[in-house]
Amino acid sequence: MTEQEEILLLKEKVDSLERQVVCANSKVAEKDKSLSLYEVDGSKSLFYALNRKSNEMALLLNRYNLVDMDLTSSNKEFERLQKIWADSTGLAQAVKSLEQTSGVTLDESKDLQPKFRITPESVADNMGNVAGMKKQS
Repeated sequence: MTEQEEILLLKEKVDSLERQVVCANSKVAEKDKSLSLYEVDGSKSLFYALNRKSNEMALLLNRYNLVDMDLTSSNKEFERLQKIWADSTGLAQAVKSLEQTSGVTLDESKDLQPKFRITPESVADNMGNVAGMKKQS
């Protein structure tokens, strides 16, 4: 094998390794994103999501004036509005219940800050104090 062939072969191997690193970094980022979902209080996240949806429903309902609307049975738009306001009571109750039980402060950025970081050491500490070696005070 000539020196040039050897250089080409090494360049191909480097390119292949670079692609593998990019792929591995992508997978790590994806796993970190999935893991970060468990670092935030889910009930608070759900409160804010449902609260946004209830506000969106209110905006939608406020767009329509029932006095001017065709209320015949063939009007699908009216049927859709009826479905929305029928579901609104349950949604409002769920939002209120989550607000009371999850302890939200109504400061979304503060409430959705991660309360803890999940690391191999923190998992080990919670499983029996083996690998993380909790510091004794």
